[in-house]
Amino acid sequence: MKKAMKVPVPVLFVLPTLGTGGSERVVFNLCLNAGPQYFPVVAAFRDGALRSEFTRAGICCHVLDRRGGIDVSLIFKLLQLMRKYGIRLVNSHHFVSLFYAFWAARFLGMPVMHTEHSKWEMEAHTPFWNGWFRFFLRNIQVVNAVSEASFAHLQQAYGVSNSKAVLTLNGIDMELFKSKCDRGKLRESLGLKPGETVVGTVGNLRREKNQALLIRAVAMLKDWGRPCKAVIVGDGPCRKELEELAATLGAGEEIIFLGTRNDVPSLYAAFDIYCLSSRFEGLPLTILEAMSASLPVIGTEVMGIAEVVSHNHNGLLVPDDSCPHLAAAITVLQNDAPLRQRISENGHRFVKDNYLLESSVNRYKELFTSLICK
Repeated sequence: MKKAMKVPVPVLFVLPTLGTGGSERVVFNLCLNAGPQYFPVVAAFRDGALRSEFTRAGICCHVLDRRGGIDVSLIFKLLQLMRKYGIRLVNSHHFVSLFYAFWAARFLGMPVMHTEHSKWEMEAHTPFWNGWFRFFLRNIQVVNAVSEASFAHLQQAYGVSNSKAVLTLNGIDMELFKSKCDRGKLRESLGLKPGETVVGTVGNLRREKNQALLIRAVAMLKDWGRPCKAVIVGDGPCRKELEELAATLGAGEEIIFLGTRNDVPSLYAAFDIYCLSSRFEGLPLTILEAMSASLPVIGTEVMGIAEVVSHNHNGLLVPDDSCPHLAAAITVLQNDAPLRQRISENGHRFVKDNYLLESSVNRYKELFTSLICK
């Protein structure tokens, strides 16, 4: 007698956008590694560059086209998706997703697990929205934090109990960042010359990412007679402003803007140093990716980055928005090969010991199972 096959459990992931940010990448990896146990469905309020990757991977994905202000129609659109696919569990990411997903799930009596990606986002709530966030936290089943800082903030600022708040560190697929390409040919394709020091950064071009600091540091190094190139991967509302800044500082030839790319893991092989100059972060996945690629990293000493970078051990930390300090840190790594090697090895080991994708995905699956079986 044939054994009956188990039907995959439909889980709805709700995102604000399908952009190329960290939370979108987390959901993409969860869907990609859901296994036969779950059938992932993704709903995003706005489209973005990552949608093509979801589509190529065969992941069921819907863009709900959010209008401005409070768009009540999103609740009904989510209800339709939940009924269409027989959703058994909702996993929202970021507050705006929770705001709409909560009501649709509540109407159907469905469990909600909310994933909170950053402490600064919670701190940015106005009193009005903070009141709603407290209400949601009291009435959902699980709130999941992706970093120690977010987890502590949920408990201290919102009084979320240990039975409801969980910590699931984001994970990195380290295999993706093993260099499999010809570094020389890759650099040549990007317009980089042999022997040039290349500082790379990956992220959306938004004000809080502060790529302007890296541009100013590269211009300063040029003035010091210590030239290097910076490769900026990503796009966003600040791109024109950043391009104009590079030109104004006389560093237009030293700064390469690549825009949005779908081959980011391979691009790390073109870099000598990785830099993340953000004003704040949740859990900075790109720093962990750079460590996985065995790159020495430099980060600003701000929320999120300081959680994963230990100064002079697995990276260098510089004061927030300090151009001279960042320029000096790049120079230190340019001149000190043993330091680069030590930092790179420690960073690679740090990710392997703490941030493996398999561990993160398995933890999510455990939480999903516990909620569905209740």
